[in-house]
Amino acid sequence: MARKEILIVGDRLYTDILCGYHAGVETVLVLSGEATKEEAKAYEHQPDYVMSSVDELHEAWIKSIS
Repeated sequence: MARKEILIVGDRLYTDILCGYHAGVETVLVLSGEATKEEAKAYEHQPDYVMSSVDELHEAWIKSIS
């Protein structure tokens, strides 16, 4: 699988998003867990996308394939 085909989804900046950054893959921060939008804006390694929930991510994915 190519890196461009991988997306890491997580709610923690210092584990999930940082892991994706170091792996060289796109990341999605979901705000339904630990991190806040303000923390994400201030974080050194910005997520590629920020969504309010996994449901919002699912809706975006469905729209992208239809």
